[in-house]
Amino acid sequence: MTRALPWVAGVAMAALVALPAAGAKPKKTNAPPLPPPSREVAPQYPPALPPLSRDERLPEGYQEMVRRLMQRSPADSLGDGLYAVADASFHAGSFDEATKLYATFAQLYTRNLRLNEALERVLMIRDCRDFDDEPLRIYAHAEELRREGKADSAAAALSAGLSRYPGARLRWHYRYALAEIARDKGNHALAVEQALAVADTSTGSRLAPYALKLAGDETLAAGGPPERAAGYYQALLERYPDSPLAAPVRVQVLALRKRMQL
Repeated sequence: MTRALPWVAGVAMAALVALPAAGAKPKKTNAPPLPPPSREVAPQYPPALPPLSRDERLPEGYQEMVRRLMQRSPADSLGDGLYAVADASFHAGSFDEATKLYATFAQLYTRNLRLNEALERVLMIRDCRDFDDEPLRIYAHAEELRREGKADSAAAALSAGLSRYPGARLRWHYRYALAEIARDKGNHALAVEQALAVADTSTGSRLAPYALKLAGDETLAAGGPPERAAGYYQALLERYPDSPLAAPVRVQVLALRKRMQL
């Protein structure tokens, strides 16, 4: 037999003593009744950001690609070697070769955890070959610096790239990378600022839903008003209902609403 812990036995004995005897009538008390619980009016949500116009929609076929990815979610790491070779070609500036390797990887390893990254990289290279590929080389170099743990050098390279090529097609990828670097360094205000620049409807960037989520997350991390964060999340749900982020963000919105009603 196992011996009951002393404090457990003491608690059980106290509970038995506190029980009223059988048939005993409850004693009347003259204590005043408790006041009814107060209900505070939930704060208003910020107005949703304006919807996308026809010329600001995501590239044709992008939503269908996302739907297929959601139906066949990644589950393993088979094919990581090929992805590493494609990544090495990208960082070396061999963008044509990298595109072929990323595409082959996506076709062969449809359940790999890096499938989304490979498809996004194919779209990036295809759409951002302006200025003789120089903005793409800067981005590849900055990404390599981040992997080496040189976040400040990466941020400097991206900022210089923005100054040199302010109209580059890759500029929103620059800003999103700067938002991630600021987030990792704990600079919540700068992270939100860069993320909202990407999420602006006029940019038409594929990164907009991710930027809205980052803005909401960093608003909460900075101790900002949950109403504002909920506004960013709600904008994501309204603008990009087919995004892979929609399901987890919907859970966040419900949790925030409960929190604001307490």
